[in-house]
Amino acid sequence: MNITVIGAGAMGILFSGLLSKKNSIFILEKNINAREKIARSGIKITGSTALVVPPSEIKIITNIKNIENSDIVVIFVKSYDTTDVLKKIRRFIGKKTFVMTLQNGLGNYENILKYVEKNRVICGTTSHGAILKDYGVVRHTGSGDTVMGYVSGIEKIADNFKGCGINTSTAKNIQSAIWSKLAINCAINPVGAVSGVTNGEIIRYPGLREISVAAGKEAVAVAGLAGIKLLFNDVSEKIDEVCKNTSGNINSMLADIKAGRKTEIDSLNGAVVKKAEEFGIKVPVNKALYSIVKKNSSKNGKGYLSL
Repeated sequence: MNITVIGAGAMGILFSGLLSKKNSIFILEKNINAREKIARSGIKITGSTALVVPPSEIKIITNIKNIENSDIVVIFVKSYDTTDVLKKIRRFIGKKTFVMTLQNGLGNYENILKYVEKNRVICGTTSHGAILKDYGVVRHTGSGDTVMGYVSGIEKIADNFKGCGINTSTAKNIQSAIWSKLAINCAINPVGAVSGVTNGEIIRYPGLREISVAAGKEAVAVAGLAGIKLLFNDVSEKIDEVCKNTSGNINSMLADIKAGRKTEIDSLNGAVVKKAEEFGIKVPVNKALYSIVKKNSSKNGKGYLSL
């Protein structure tokens, strides 16, 4: 297949490398330094996966029109850039091209639907973890499952991903997977961002774990009101499990804070706060975490937030 990956961040590079095993990979990235480095050196993945993809096997797109012949366009930009990306590429999306989101948080699927027919939009989620070390270089911090929502033709795509070593399944009710990941992200990511600690340290410090679990329980309550059945029974146990399995990692929100970048807090805790308001319930922990991160996002690269 011809697969275009939009966004050369950690997850974009990880999936580009993995999918290059059986596909022709094209990368669309706005950062000229990233484009030049990948065109010159290719892709390198370390950690849970060891893989080097030479530059001859990765094609950098500089003209958006070049996505016309893609079988799949995979969106890996930050959630707050989704709408802007779709506005720019929608005229060049082929009539048989699928557009897939594996991004964090809520709202990405709905934003893509504004520009692409529903039968060609794949809503998905992945629990793979990766940290960008340099342009085109990532450390694969943990393998996990990738779940794709059902559309006609999804089986062929899922089989392709499986053939590249990506553990992939399909689901008719993808919202269960989306909200399950959302609840855990809302519990872990902002707590790590506020405190500047690794995932493992969140559960080693009782106070941080208490905040994390409280945020997770609020997200679970909102999911319940939305009629979403989650994929785990006890959110505190799931938080402990994820933090133990990724104990040495810093989460993506903390990585953004360290780099002085804008975070995805709006599509995570911010989305939970908004949904809670629709149902007329209060989620004070999520609201507090959202306010702290939102206020300080992009203000510094120190690895912690000023309160």
